[in-house]
Amino acid sequence: MFPRSGERGSVGAGVLLPGSRVLTAAHVVNLALGRSDKYDAAHPGKDTVLSVRVGGHWHEARVMVWIPVRERTKLYWKGDLAVLELPRGLPPNLVPPPWRPVTVGLPVCAWHPAGRAEFSLARSEVVAVDPEFAFAVVDGSDNGATIQHGYSGGPVWFDEDRAVVGMVVAQLKGDEERAHHPDQVRRRSWCLPTQRVRQELAAAGAAHLLDAPHHADEPETSSEAFDLADILNRKVDSTKALAKCGREVARKCGLTHPRDGSAPSVEEFARVLLTYPRALAELTRVLFATKPGAVTELLDVGARIPHCTLLTHNERRRLTALLESLPNQIITSVPALVLDALPDIDLPAAVLTDEAWLDPDAATGALEALLDQLERSRRAPATERPSSPLLPALVCFVLHVAAAAPDGCATELVDWCAKVVRRTQGHQAALEERLALARELTCRLRAPNQNAPRLLVRLRRVDGEGDTCRFTVRMWRRETTTWQRVRTEEGHVGDLTATAAKIFTAASQLWRTGTLPIVELLLDRTDLGLDPHWWKAPGPLNTRRALGVDFPVVFTCPELVEQGSDAEFLRERKRRLHRGDLVRIDASVGSLDEVYGRLAGEMDAVGAVVGEVDPPFREVVVQYCLAAGLPVVLFGRGENGWPHAEIRLAGIPPAALPHEVRQYRRGIWNEPAVHVGQPVLAWSDDNGPLPEDLYLDDPSEELA
Repeated sequence: MFPRSGERGSVGAGVLLPGSRVLTAAHVVNLALGRSDKYDAAHPGKDTVLSVRVGGHWHEARVMVWIPVRERTKLYWKGDLAVLELPRGLPPNLVPPPWRPVTVGLPVCAWHPAGRAEFSLARSEVVAVDPEFAFAVVDGSDNGATIQHGYSGGPVWFDEDRAVVGMVVAQLKGDEERAHHPDQVRRRSWCLPTQRVRQELAAAGAAHLLDAPHHADEPETSSEAFDLADILNRKVDSTKALAKCGREVARKCGLTHPRDGSAPSVEEFARVLLTYPRALAELTRVLFATKPGAVTELLDVGARIPHCTLLTHNERRRLTALLESLPNQIITSVPALVLDALPDIDLPAAVLTDEAWLDPDAATGALEALLDQLERSRRAPATERPSSPLLPALVCFVLHVAAAAPDGCATELVDWCAKVVRRTQGHQAALEERLALARELTCRLRAPNQNAPRLLVRLRRVDGEGDTCRFTVRMWRRETTTWQRVRTEEGHVGDLTATAAKIFTAASQLWRTGTLPIVELLLDRTDLGLDPHWWKAPGPLNTRRALGVDFPVVFTCPELVEQGSDAEFLRERKRRLHRGDLVRIDASVGSLDEVYGRLAGEMDAVGAVVGEVDPPFREVVVQYCLAAGLPVVLFGRGENGWPHAEIRLAGIPPAALPHEVRQYRRGIWNEPAVHVGQPVLAWSDDNGPLPEDLYLDDPSEELA
């Protein structure tokens, strides 16, 4: 239970885990801290102390694992887990319960943490389980209490197996038949099933926390245990050396050890290495200078142990301190740097969520989760050439951060990498290769539109053709982390001048020194022939200004993207946008089958440059590319001058094109249209809002 600061009573419950830890809901921790938003994603901080009552006594606890709420809707959400550590430990008679998978039909119960009244026991039945185990729905019985405020974070208990099958999270509105019966509605709630709890903890590198560690009196029979014991027998070949290694590992892991200089048995030592995540790294730290062969063998076995980490305690603390000291613009670009360094690595989407990195209060927790994942990841090649030496994935990432960091920070990060590579028997030459590659990518691929403000404009043509078109307009803006509606008269129909003036006004409000907002237009398929770059709005002293000269203008077509057969290709190519290539479609291509042949299977082909092809066919090619899952399509308007623009723009990294196209438009403002090309860019990345954000937004959040 978690008392609010300065109050008596409880705000939620928890489940006792092995190793003197408690699992609860993240929103319960927020309530205990008195935060105004119980779904606040910001990490409470490593030094924040909470009070937890276990076994009738109050204990101090600190947040060990933080998985905040994400993707929240009115019905359910993801995340919402926190693991608390009790530094002083618990009495041995307090045995954590086992966890079992949840299934439909189980009779279950939950308790209010106060536990004083007879009706604090809520009896329920599991009536539905989401196919992906995102949540389970329970219906309360007519006897006993209902699950309500205060139950969150507590166990969903299956008495027959004496096991936990989930964690209470929230009440849930009843189905249509019971929606008008207040008591029935009140008795329906939902929980996180055991399966989902394991998935969430696994994504944070903490799945092992649910299960009891191996008992000291039981022999370890895994192949890893035999291999570790064999290495210790062969490589640490004296009692004195084994005793020294044991003392060092025990001291670093916070364990006691005999004071008489005696050595542990190799079986005991192997059990420690299997139980404590950083123990094996600490052992390699002791041995790397004198027993390099032992280190290589130990690391090979460690790669097979799921919870075994790469770094020693001091290495992890040092790295965290170095990364947290980086300028904010480096921290916010971490998702892009991860993809630069490890484009094929499989990380949970929550680890690289933009909002977490753009919010300084949440970035610490996001950083810890990312480091946890990368410590347990496979090794990556130093460069893209065949047979390149392997480096730890985490080291590759840190080198790419160093390449983007200021000189002083960069030197310290590279030095940190060199020490880790030396301890793990890596190749110094591989480190230098990877660092050179990272610096090259940083110079070539750091797009000027990284984290730029955005204005999203949904245009719908009501009537008219060409310069007589009239539109309705909806707009959203994103300045930092979230999208907000821009207040407009959505039913109002305006001509080109009025429409351009609205967009100019909204975009100008997003102007920041040195950073132009990107204006992204959502167009219907029939309107892809529009050329809004030259749309004029009134300027000072009776002058006119053009939208595509003042701002980077791009467009996309939701209709084509949604109806296209390659939505998965689009998502994958967006991930590679910062490093991919553009395929040229020229006059030698005469059919869509030939266009397909240029693109098929080329996942690094993130876009197309449509060269000098017949205008009617050009329109078809552009539509095909959008439907086929290309986030970048660069082409020209008009009949003349396109080669001039193509030569200038075709070699630009794809992610930099919005600003480069604007610069080109600016440069040709006073040139006759017959002499220069008029480049147009269909371009999309992962920064747009979800469809439900565009149509289910809160009117109270509209901007004047």
